[in-house]
Amino acid sequence: MDIQTQSDKLRLCIFSGDITRPGGTERVAAFLADGLAASPRFDVSLVSLTESSDTPAFPVNDGIPRFTLSEKWVQPGPGYLRVIRRLLRLIRREKFSVIIDVDTVLDLLSVPCKWLTGIRVVSWEHFHYTELLGTSYRSLCRKITCRFSDCIVPLTERDAGVWRSSGHPSCPVIPIPNPANYLPPCAPPARRGKIILSAGGLVPIKGFEDVIQAARQVIPRFPDWTFLIVGDGPEKEHLLRLIRQYHLEDNVILKGYSSDMPSLYLQSSIYLLTSRSEGLPMVLLEAKYYRLPTISYDIENGPSEILLDGTNGYLVPPGRTDLLAEKLCALIEDDALRQSFSEHAWDNIDKFDKDAILNRWTDLLLNLSA
Repeated sequence: MDIQTQSDKLRLCIFSGDITRPGGTERVAAFLADGLAASPRFDVSLVSLTESSDTPAFPVNDGIPRFTLSEKWVQPGPGYLRVIRRLLRLIRREKFSVIIDVDTVLDLLSVPCKWLTGIRVVSWEHFHYTELLGTSYRSLCRKITCRFSDCIVPLTERDAGVWRSSGHPSCPVIPIPNPANYLPPCAPPARRGKIILSAGGLVPIKGFEDVIQAARQVIPRFPDWTFLIVGDGPEKEHLLRLIRQYHLEDNVILKGYSSDMPSLYLQSSIYLLTSRSEGLPMVLLEAKYYRLPTISYDIENGPSEILLDGTNGYLVPPGRTDLLAEKLCALIEDDALRQSFSEHAWDNIDKFDKDAILNRWTDLLLNLSA
């Protein structure tokens, strides 16, 4: 039987802003690195623009090499020239054939290296085509991606259509969702706590102000329930002021970052998502995996592909905190409804199966390098 040698493997790097950050993007990048590294077809490395911690926030096989290009974060601009030189040296030294950019902004760094080395660039979009996150340079990045990338990988079929119709890319656009079942298997508990869970970076785009506004309407009716917000970020003090202003200190808790999200999903009874924008929200996939009834804003991308409205969750028009509160109260006061939503949580989960997703990535990468 032939044994595949190291030189037969496709040498690829997964390029992240910071693989040690505890975000959904970093979580799925770690999943992909581990999954591809387990295959005899790939030799995988992780490259970060910078690292804020000594270890990744999510488990990564110790055998996967990690490289860092800068001691601190570098904003797009003249500072990118130094980073491009370092990335170029790394690509040549490690003989990478493919680079997967875990944010289309990183194409500004990898595309010049493509011109000089011929490395194939895969642009992995974790937001969506029209989301610029308040920065004009993302519009430039999208144009560079469409002109020079070798493949664009958005998270949803809907966003893939927008990329094709609006960006007119010169490369294939192949949507691949994030997985729902990459987490450790578990059985839902017989009883859950009276907890409404939300999680994410405490930044404006996550809309945690609306969690507090919904809590103002729910807590007077159900004072024994708790809203638990997991995460950290620059909005923390603002959110704390709102909690104090509305006298919700006993019922709305900012927990900070947690390294044990599985136990929090299992303790909670409802998941609440109030983001203004997402690509394909990992927290909804995780809540689905742990069979949590979920209420989410029906934003442009993501939630409607994960939730079945009225079957395993509710979709609410963005900004309607009154409807968030109404749906929360309906779930809180109806144990049978929560149980039904939980039992149907895995409806339509097959398209988010981790093995199927790894197979799609494998096919993409092998076809790209053929």
